[in-house]
Amino acid sequence: MKIKKIISVIILCSMALTLLYACSPDDGNNNNNNIENNGGGGSGNPVENLSAVANTNFTSQEIADAVIAVFTAEEIPNTGLRNFFSGADENSDNYLEPERTGLLIYSRLQLVEEFDYLEDFSLYVPAGQSIFEVSVLKVKEDQKNNINAVKTILETRMGRVSLGELQDYAPLEEPIFHNMKVIIVENYVIFLATTDNRRAENIIAGMIYGDASVSLANAGENTETSEEAPDQIIQNPLPVNMDNVVDVESEILFDFDELLNIDFSGQTQVEAGARRTNLPRVDVRHHFHNTHFIIGGKCEPGAMIRVTGGLHEIYTGSNHGNFLVDVPFAAEGTTILRLTAEAPGKEPSEEIAFVVSPRRDVSYFEDFGIFGVVVGYNHMTFFADNLDGYTGEDLISDTEIAGITTRISNRITQLRDRGCNAEIIYLLVPNTSRLWAEDMPVRYTMNTGTTLLDQWSGAVRAGGGTVLDLTDLMRNHKNDEYKIWHYTDSHWTEYGAYLGYNALMNYIARSFPDAAPRPRSDFEFYNTEIDIGDIAVRIGVDHSALKEYTTFANFNFDPPHFNSDFNKGHLGRDLYNRNNSYIIHARVAHQHTTNSNMPGNLPSVYVMRDSFEGPLHAFYTDRFSTATFAGMWDYNFNAAEIARLNPDYVLYVISERNIRNVMFN
Repeated sequence: MKIKKIISVIILCSMALTLLYACSPDDGNNNNNNIENNGGGGSGNPVENLSAVANTNFTSQEIADAVIAVFTAEEIPNTGLRNFFSGADENSDNYLEPERTGLLIYSRLQLVEEFDYLEDFSLYVPAGQSIFEVSVLKVKEDQKNNINAVKTILETRMGRVSLGELQDYAPLEEPIFHNMKVIIVENYVIFLATTDNRRAENIIAGMIYGDASVSLANAGENTETSEEAPDQIIQNPLPVNMDNVVDVESEILFDFDELLNIDFSGQTQVEAGARRTNLPRVDVRHHFHNTHFIIGGKCEPGAMIRVTGGLHEIYTGSNHGNFLVDVPFAAEGTTILRLTAEAPGKEPSEEIAFVVSPRRDVSYFEDFGIFGVVVGYNHMTFFADNLDGYTGEDLISDTEIAGITTRISNRITQLRDRGCNAEIIYLLVPNTSRLWAEDMPVRYTMNTGTTLLDQWSGAVRAGGGTVLDLTDLMRNHKNDEYKIWHYTDSHWTEYGAYLGYNALMNYIARSFPDAAPRPRSDFEFYNTEIDIGDIAVRIGVDHSALKEYTTFANFNFDPPHFNSDFNKGHLGRDLYNRNNSYIIHARVAHQHTTNSNMPGNLPSVYVMRDSFEGPLHAFYTDRFSTATFAGMWDYNFNAAEIARLNPDYVLYVISERNIRNVMFN
């Protein structure tokens, strides 16, 4: 094939290019108007020794294929890549529907007008939670005056990548984040987010300019990746660089050396005759937004925390003696915040005063985008991606609802036409803001009418799909002895996952009785105090700075493990380091298959999922004869592949906040 020949030639050329480039002098003074660069890597000029005439006869697909070809399978994340390109057959996985271009660029369904300026395009985008990407847009000759507008849409896509999201799901790709860039080469606009952009740029230069002395690479760009073993890095997730945490200029009116010596470990009840609550210990105290101050630490178990002096008084519960509050204060002048603790049957503690002033340089919430933290009441925290669902700002049109119904119906038809009778099931985990609406900050107003969840569920069912909505189940169990949710992590606990497991397998047992859930006695749930979870880095603290009392599980049986070199030495079900509630997603995120170690007539399943599937994983793998898992966050519905496997069920495990990610995939 023509493309394979091009790739073979380019690979050979790139070896020569790399050697010549390494030996060539670099005075840092070269420049050329035909190539522009924007991104996080390097600081030198992007062009060196340009002398050849440009060849712009290559299609975007040929350039993208050539770049991808120089990276080994080990260098491309195991979540895989999806390739969309212009001219692809409408029934193929490579076809990008025009209205779905907006999902890639803006995370919403809409046309992207700038695609009208293109002669063709090729997008190698991550299939799962990854950022490795090579996207090439070729601008028409008569539209070159709009090339900067085309560049802007790729910059918008690049800007959607969140460091917080990456640290959660693909921590080894952080070097890619710091070096990703958008460049213009002649009439090509190219987004590079690879493990070695220098190599990619050499390939592009060789194709377009055909000159071994040409390089698009930035002088001094560092694209080296960590040589540490993957598990060494993941065992200690989300290190906080305190040099990047904004210094607190506010005055704290108390001797915190005294507070740090307070021990609350033995204070489980009110001492006889005691009148005043012990002074709380403050471990976290800094600006969270320019006009918000967070305070966290330890108090007597069962104590309430009161903070006055802000925009409104805060009176909130603690979590077995752990507390965290976010206090909005006036945008002008100086404010004195006063904090006290009040244990049952006791007088309030002495006051701790914080003198705070507005700032202009604090951006924790903004920096983490949809993973920004909303600190609620009673030690409950939420991610910002809950907000649109809570306020009702995510509602869709009747046309979009009809489109979901049509898409589900078409998927079922595609499977049936291929001889596969699988039922499509969505196991839907509700947002914490829906379950704990009473703990949302008062500055947000809850939508009490129709929700996106209502719209989407109705559309899926109308198309022939099944939705198992866990909202009522979770709400009925949120005050159980065992917690269904980690209060300082965005995921459900293993007890919450157990409840979801029962709901799912009881439904499937209607058709496959042998797949009924295991008895409660096979699971031992327990509560313990640990360090906080995935909110830590997003509020500017280390995991150990605050504590939470939460729930985990022991299994009285051996769940099927999945085969993976990455997971050797780990229990297949153990997603935590048990020092905190932070989930090590990489232990289950990759594509894999499990086989049941149980007898009986068991169904088979093909699973697509977000990170909520992690805590559920070990509960249900032995309930399916074969369970095939797509990479986490890969929602691509490949009808041919699913039909080849011919499962009894196609199962989506998703949280409410990810509905938009599966609506049109």
